[in-house]
Amino acid sequence: MARDPDTFLSIVEERELPPVVACGGVERVYTDDVVATVRRRALAGGLADFNHDRVSARDRSFSDIVALANTLPMMAARRLVEVRDAEALRDHDLPALEAYLRAPAKETVLLLLFGAIDLRAKAVKLIDQHALLCRFEHPRERDLPQHVARRARRHGLALDRAAVEALAATVGADLTLLERALEKLALVAEGGVVTAALVETHVADTHLEDAFALARAVAHGDRAAALRSLGSLQAAREEPLRLLGLLAWQLRQIVRTRALLDLGRGPQEVGRELSLYGDRLQAALGAARGGDAAAHAARLARLAGADRVLKGSRQPPWLVMHRLVLDLCPAAARGGGGAAHQRPPPR
Repeated sequence: MARDPDTFLSIVEERELPPVVACGGVERVYTDDVVATVRRRALAGGLADFNHDRVSARDRSFSDIVALANTLPMMAARRLVEVRDAEALRDHDLPALEAYLRAPAKETVLLLLFGAIDLRAKAVKLIDQHALLCRFEHPRERDLPQHVARRARRHGLALDRAAVEALAATVGADLTLLERALEKLALVAEGGVVTAALVETHVADTHLEDAFALARAVAHGDRAAALRSLGSLQAAREEPLRLLGLLAWQLRQIVRTRALLDLGRGPQEVGRELSLYGDRLQAALGAARGGDAAAHAARLARLAGADRVLKGSRQPPWLVMHRLVLDLCPAAARGGGGAAHQRPPPR
């Protein structure tokens, strides 16, 4: 079994198509990619209408599917038999399935599409032994930036580090949203180059504009503005964990900016290093100068504490977010003002 979608897709796109290809899982974006690629390659140069069968395993026995697969192509090099609902294969289908997997028709590509793939199922185990199989799952949170960069390359886009992090924080693990965002960016990115400013300008809807406003307010320790943005986001039923990711991205930018300033880099050097220009560069510089490296690191630690609370406790998520904003943006009269004076992160 191909262990990751990129390896699986590279085989389907670049190598000789295997006689049996199987895939499925929770991420329909990947399955749609596979279907489009296999159709294009398997039916190229022939009469597609006469050489493309689409059936459901709920309606046909696998013996019927084998009969379709063994039909010779008409005025073409290959046929494509596309089988939806492959998870419906039952024990009585196993003998025909195993026999076909051991000796598949050379003139046919059999594409088995699963809604969900149970690796314990006997049919899945047989397919895994004899065919190309991949289960598409949600990317893990820590893999999101690399995943965003890979999907962007499929759209001919080059994202700098800040843009990758901004997009990952904006769309989260929702690949459908990511695809829509990349399609939109492909229309506006000059030369295919995408910056964080483009993400903020062209991807954010009204709710996400509030989210970016929240991130900027927190970066500058502006309690009143941060609470206003947070209230708008709560009213819009935004997802607190996604907001936390956006805040983390913004504060990591500030930490990097502070680190470069401490190394003696000038504003222009900081901008080139972090791909920040104009107002965004000035905002980052201003926020970074509002505290030393230890203070900014403590703010990130506070975010990590809030992340643990959101994922592992029964506290109301929006109460956690409000407390977080109050901690990250202490009142000037009580804490001396600014982002540099923070209470310690929760245990």
